Amino acid sequence: MFFKQPLLAIDIGSSSIKILEMSRGQSKKLHSLGLEILPRGVVEAGVIRDTEAVSEVLGKLMKRLKIQGKKRRAAISVSGVSTLIKRIVVPVDDPNNLDELIYEEAKQQFHHNLEDMYFRYQEIPSSFVEAGMRAFILVAAKIETIEQYVDLMHRQNLKVGVTDCDVFCLANMFDHNYPVADALTMAVNIGASSTQVVFSYNGEFLFSREFFMGGNDASQRIAEVLNIDFDNAESLKISASMGDQSIAEKIRPIIQPLNEQLSMEINTTLNFFQSDEMSGRFEKVDHIFLSGGAAGTLDLSTTVSSLLRAPVQIINPFQRIDIKPSGIDMDYIMTQGSLYGISVGLGLRDLVDA
Repeated sequence: MFFKQPLLAIDIGSSSIKILEMSRGQSKKLHSLGLEILPRGVVEAGVIRDTEAVSEVLGKLMKRLKIQGKKRRAAISVSGVSTLIKRIVVPVDDPNNLDELIYEEAKQQFHHNLEDMYFRYQEIPSSFVEAGMRAFILVAAKIETIEQYVDLMHRQNLKVGVTDCDVFCLANMFDHNYPVADALTMAVNIGASSTQVVFSYNGEFLFSREFFMGGNDASQRIAEVLNIDFDNAESLKISASMGDQSIAEKIRPIIQPLNEQLSMEINTTLNFFQSDEMSGRFEKVDHIFLSGGAAGTLDLSTTVSSLLRAPVQIINPFQRIDIKPSGIDMDYIMTQGSLYGISVGLGLRDLVDA
């Protein structure tokens, strides 16, 4: 039966598609992993602008990984402007009216017509609620966007087994690999065009925010200042970030203002969380973990650490996952592993999570 095969975790970002196959159970084992670059502009802010182009790249990646779509189920994740997430704490006097209560609360929180969206909620155990109050996570995603992703899977003869959000994939990956107790942690996924920030305490999801700034901004700035095309600018940024000192000295002054701008956005998110979401419960963040394709950008981690006055490290999404079955080189995992933060969190899902 096809249920015995692991879900295909398919992460469609604005710059690439990633596929990951991982067995679950008590021991998590990686079986295959791969990435293909997308043409610029075919996916923007989580919305697929060119289905044909994305489908072609996805098919190419599946062929390279020798994955047959027939009778396989995929786990997909959405993000961007089409996705709304909110943690709420409300009194529940009558459990029979819970659906209505939550739906009305969602309309007030999201300020969107929920008839145009898939909407779900889930109660979460919380250390930060008073007697008589209960905590819930609300999630809404535009029907049009979800159907785009489902159609894309069907083009490859795949069925959708799990639909998730990047924010929860990030939280899931982090909780599995870095179980930090009695500490406020911030996981920050920095992609090509967007950044997701997730706060948690003892594994409890507290708050998330997504803003549209990422690695492409630095590459575009390099291209403009040096009068070169975007692809060459991206290559220079990667080489400098990987340790080429001659290139690093050339582009450091170009990208540092963008590192500072991104760090300020992260700091603004922290300040909002501290003042509005948790009302002074936390004076500082204890740990900051970066993931995503732009996590290793030259001087970014030190800039974030300096502004937020907290230790920063790059996430290894495979820290507690056995990669031996995959045959993938450990050097690749150590140098490029942070690219797969969302993919790993998605791969940890199972059909029972759907």
